[in-house]
Amino acid sequence: MINFNTELQEFEKLPSTTIARAARYGDGVFETIRMREGKLLFIEDHYFRLMASMRILRMTIPMEFTPEFIVEQSLRLAEERGFENGRLRLQIVRGGGGTYTPNTNAIDWWMELDPLETKDYILNKVGLKVELFKDHYIQPGLLSTLKSSNALPYVLGSIYAHENQFDAVLLVNDAKQLVEANYGNVFLVQGNLLRTAPLEDGALRGVFRKNVLDWAKDIGLEVQEASINPFDLQKADEVWITNTIRGIQWVEQYRKKTFGAEKAKEMIDMINRKLNVLGAL
Repeated sequence: MINFNTELQEFEKLPSTTIARAARYGDGVFETIRMREGKLLFIEDHYFRLMASMRILRMTIPMEFTPEFIVEQSLRLAEERGFENGRLRLQIVRGGGGTYTPNTNAIDWWMELDPLETKDYILNKVGLKVELFKDHYIQPGLLSTLKSSNALPYVLGSIYAHENQFDAVLLVNDAKQLVEANYGNVFLVQGNLLRTAPLEDGALRGVFRKNVLDWAKDIGLEVQEASINPFDLQKADEVWITNTIRGIQWVEQYRKKTFGAEKAKEMIDMINRKLNVLGAL
C-alpha cells in the first residue's frame, strides 16, 4: 500500500507513465525519513533538503507541499498500514513525457512505508567489515549532494560489497578522497576529533550527518569537515557510517585495521535521550 498523490492504493496500480521519466533518465529525487511513534524525525531538515533538490532540478513545487502536508499524508499511510515506527520513502518524479527535454516540470509523488522493529536507534552489535570501492568515482558538484533517483555508484558499490562478503564499501571521488559509503555518510573519530568529508568533495547532504555535526559537541567531540585520504583510516580510532534510518553503524575492520565503538555508543545513547525528550514535549 502506498500514498500516490494523496490516494491510498496498491503499489502495483502506480501508473507506468508516472515513473517513465525516472526509469528512463533518473529524473527524480527522494527522501528517506524515519517515523518514530507516528512522528517524522528531522522533518524540517528533510523538507528543506527536498525543496532545495526540487529547485535545483527545476521542478514545479505544488503550493500544498508544506511540512504539515507531508506529515499529514504520512500519517494517513501509517494508519492504513497499521504501525507507527517505520521507514518512509517519499519519491518525487517529473511527470509527463518528453525525451531529455521534458514536456512539463510538474511532479507526481508517492510515499512507501515499511515497518521498523524499534522506535530507538540501535547500535549494531557486530562491527562492519568494509573495503574501498574504486571501480567508479563520485563526481563532486551540486548534483552529488542530492538524493537522486540516478544512484548507479551506490548500486554498483552495494553489488560489489555483496559479491565480496563486505558489509559496506567506502566511495571515493575522482581525486581519490574518501567521500561516503554506499548507504550513508562516513565519520572518522581520532581522539576527540570527529571528521567527515565536506560537501565540496562530493558528500551527500545527509540529514543525519547534519545533526551528528550539531550534537557531537555534547559528548565532547570537536567536529571538522575536511577532505579524507583513505590512508587516514589507518590512524582512526573509530569509523562510522550514518544515515537517518540506521543512525550510526560502527565499522570494526578495514583490511588489517580494526576499530572500536566507544564514542559511537555514547553518541547513539545521547541521540536517543534527546529524541525521548522531544517526543515527550
